[in-house]
Amino acid sequence: MPPTLRDPFAFGRSSLRLGSVFGIEVRAHFLWLMLAMVLAFVSPPFLAYVLVLFLAVFLHELGHSLVAQHYGIHVVEITFWPLGGMARMTEIPEDPRIETNIAIAGPLVNFALAALSLLALFLSLGVGFGGAANAALNFLGINMMLGVFNLIPAFPMDGGRVLRAYFGRTQDWVRATERAVRIGRIVAGTLVVLSFFLPVWTCMIALIAAFVWFAGAQELHAVRMRHGLSPFGGFSQPGAAPPPRPTAAEFREPRTHGPESSEGTAQRPHNWQGPEVRHSGGFSEAEVAELERFRGRLKPPTD
Repeated sequence: MPPTLRDPFAFGRSSLRLGSVFGIEVRAHFLWLMLAMVLAFVSPPFLAYVLVLFLAVFLHELGHSLVAQHYGIHVVEITFWPLGGMARMTEIPEDPRIETNIAIAGPLVNFALAALSLLALFLSLGVGFGGAANAALNFLGINMMLGVFNLIPAFPMDGGRVLRAYFGRTQDWVRATERAVRIGRIVAGTLVVLSFFLPVWTCMIALIAAFVWFAGAQELHAVRMRHGLSPFGGFSQPGAAPPPRPTAAEFREPRTHGPESSEGTAQRPHNWQGPEVRHSGGFSEAEVAELERFRGRLKPPTD
């Protein structure tokens, strides 16, 4: 179901609707619009550079979105804000392969654009088009920067999501998220220390570190709640019993809009259709093993 159409000047949501592509709304946060207006007044050439940067950001987020749609996940919108862009999805199934493919798609788009820019650079130099060569070189640098930066293992950035998916292959999703959040916080602290040696970028690096810290904590809270745990509990200790898995009654079909949707965070799996089991006073060992192997929505028992 497509998202509900809203007033283009959705002041309550602090963003302006720019249009849609592949059924995905594209919006710009008003802080981003204010930044663009200030740059237009102070430095039009720098504004042009920022607009090219956000074109690469948009294509990056579109890569995430199209792969998510391939897996049947509803993408609500792509929103620009001063620190970049964000694809908001209703949910991402707790499946390492799906999360890896969605997360890696954005950086791969940037690397593909960088390769095309490199080809354009060589062609421009070959025919003596200096202006086109400079533009190609700038676009090459922007895409390489975005691709490499987003692969930093700082959850919930793309690299951090790939890291959680890697942990999720052998651990439950709560433990995998906790490990990814721990590493993300180490990276955030490192970024803060690094910002003192890069005074020009201190504010930007500090904002990114704050985003990694608080957005990672927010998603960890959501994962814990989904598994019936206290959202503000401490991190699991090695060797502790695994957290409980959600029961069939706790799963519902995901909402396509509203408070349960999130900015690129995992919500309830949408494609759980669990195996048929007998309900005659308990489960056999074979049925338990089948349930443990299955990643999907468990059907409620039928009378």
